[in-house]
Amino acid sequence: MKNSQDTETRIPDEYLEEEVHLRDYLRVILKRRWMIATVFLVLVTTVTISNLNMDPVYRATTQILIDKENPNVVNIEEVVRINSAGRDYYQTQYDILKSKSLALKVIKDLDLKNSPEFAPKNGGFSLMGVLGSVLRWIKGITSSAENPADKIFNPDHEYNKIIKAYLARLDISPIRNSRLVDVSFEGGDPGLVARIANAHAKLYTKSGLERKYSASEDAIAWLNLRIKEEAKVLKEKETDIQKFREQEGLAAIDFEERQGIIIQSLNDLNAALIQAETERLKKENLFSELTRLSQQPEMVDSMPAIVSNQVIQELKSQRVALTGEYYNLSNKYGKEHPKMVRLSAAMKGIDKKIAQEVKKTLQSVETEYRVALAEEESIRQAMEEKKREALDLNDKQIGYNSLKRDMDTSRSLYESLLTRVKEAGLTEGLEATNIMVVDSARIPDYPVKPKKARNVLLAIIVGLTLGVGMAFFFEYLDNTINTPDELERYFQVPFLGVVSNFKADTPSEEIIVHSNPKSNVAEGFRTIRTNLLFSSPDVEKKHILITSALPRDGKTLQASNIAVSFAQMGQKVLLIDADMRKARIHEIFSLERSPGLSEYLAGNDLRPQPTKITGLKVLTAGRSCPNPSELLGSKKMKKLLESERAKGDFDMIIIDSPPVLSVADAAILSAVTDGVVMVVNAGSTPKPAIQRAIQQLSDVKAKLIGCVLNDMDFEKESYYYSYYYRYKKYYDHYYGEEEKESA
Repeated sequence: MKNSQDTETRIPDEYLEEEVHLRDYLRVILKRRWMIATVFLVLVTTVTISNLNMDPVYRATTQILIDKENPNVVNIEEVVRINSAGRDYYQTQYDILKSKSLALKVIKDLDLKNSPEFAPKNGGFSLMGVLGSVLRWIKGITSSAENPADKIFNPDHEYNKIIKAYLARLDISPIRNSRLVDVSFEGGDPGLVARIANAHAKLYTKSGLERKYSASEDAIAWLNLRIKEEAKVLKEKETDIQKFREQEGLAAIDFEERQGIIIQSLNDLNAALIQAETERLKKENLFSELTRLSQQPEMVDSMPAIVSNQVIQELKSQRVALTGEYYNLSNKYGKEHPKMVRLSAAMKGIDKKIAQEVKKTLQSVETEYRVALAEEESIRQAMEEKKREALDLNDKQIGYNSLKRDMDTSRSLYESLLTRVKEAGLTEGLEATNIMVVDSARIPDYPVKPKKARNVLLAIIVGLTLGVGMAFFFEYLDNTINTPDELERYFQVPFLGVVSNFKADTPSEEIIVHSNPKSNVAEGFRTIRTNLLFSSPDVEKKHILITSALPRDGKTLQASNIAVSFAQMGQKVLLIDADMRKARIHEIFSLERSPGLSEYLAGNDLRPQPTKITGLKVLTAGRSCPNPSELLGSKKMKKLLESERAKGDFDMIIIDSPPVLSVADAAILSAVTDGVVMVVNAGSTPKPAIQRAIQQLSDVKAKLIGCVLNDMDFEKESYYYSYYYRYKKYYDHYYGEEEKESA
């Protein structure tokens, strides 16, 4: 018993995330099918109409070759050098092909100013046309205000619009991994676009020749001027080098021989310096080590210079012999014995001699170190002198070579200029260019735009994609519960049933299980009744509270029809209208509102009113009162339910309470009932509201039996509509056969 109740009242703290299945996507698409269809049809229709209204556009293409070879006006390294093999050269040529100056030449050559192709078209009145005219007028005013003299000094100002339109139709497309370039032009007249493409390539080639002729003429004039300048410079350089030789005494100049002698001397001194440094380092290390060990007398004997000193070693041997004899006699005599005194004096004398020899050894090593240091310094000074001598010679050589190099350069440039001016004169009249037309443009047979089939296909793809995307976007924004699956998935509460939407013209028609018991809606209420009976059958559910999260979710409708469905089973049912603020049950059953529950809780007798349905009585809300929550939470309300349970006058008591989030009435009543049924309005009740309502019931330890999904539009939720349609077809067929048999 306890486990079942705990299961019923378990409230999730947050929405549960589950794996999204393909059928969830299908449900969203079918649910929003009209939005998808609308977006699809609008886009496809718009594109189709635009395609039909568009004028055909033709394209003519001329193919030209821009070769890397240059005309032999001068050599490659000449005055006007053109590195046509470089990427920047080709990019420059592409920019020239798209230049305004070349476009203006073609426009004037073909008189395109008077061509209908470039004449402004009058397409009638349009909002975009008016807006464009206003923007152009404003731009014209501001441009004139900024520089009013532009039109006066620019004679081609009237061609600006035509040039802009021309360049917008021109396309320059280099062919990958080749030197070929396609020059294409688009327009409505196939013959004209072919002529324009050919004229553009022709004038581009002609402009290239003009630039080269101009360069050749400029080169000859420039070369003649440079020849005169270089002749004067060469004479000055020859005079400067002669003066330098006289000043430095370089009558016989042989820098290499003198440098060889100095270098040999430097090499010898360098070898001697390395040897002297090595010897000095050895002496220095030995002297440093002896100095360090001399501070520790016990380590003196281990010094290599001491160990290799024969005098010291002989003295040490004598010292050892005397020490041995001293220790032997110490066993016979005392320290004051003449022999012991003599031996001790001899030992001290030897120690003194050893110390003197050690000192001499240290002095000898220090002297050798000082001599090595002095020798190293003298060699280093000699080497520095040779270096200064070499540097001085290098300075003279540098000065001489600089003057000689300037003179040789001037002479070479002078001779080269003489040669080049002759070559330029020979090639001045040669018509050679690295640009040629490979394939002239032909009149196109078919337009390239609009590509109607492709545009419509793209519109279909984009329309479907956009429509589906918008469907999922709006589905993402929808935070309401729309299907039973969502109700169970998000809140993990038992699902008792679903009721589809239906139309009721009068309040009495809302009791559809009585007014139309053979309808599929009535069958939905009977399904809820069955689920209430068989959900946790070991738990007594005699008093059931029907509530919702928000107003207008259909709790009163649910309570009325569930009560009638139980009465139709033969049970005695009492329906209590506990929504004293907005009571409606008396309207549905055509009863008087008063006396009712409020009068009973105020102290009057209990007076349930009978209804037309056998076994069903209704306790209406009674008159309005200022404190419904206090009355519903009173002991008398609890006593009412307990007394009815004890007397057994009714098999089932259904209580219609106010919404959970509006007032505290539902939470108060849930504490004294056997279970609570939460009504959720499909497509209306937000998920956070349902969550808060369930949480509030959980806080008062209410026994939540389950949820009912009310007012569901099966046609909108197409995924469930198929099942609904099959069920309705079967249900109608069943009752149809039953009616035939009864007839």
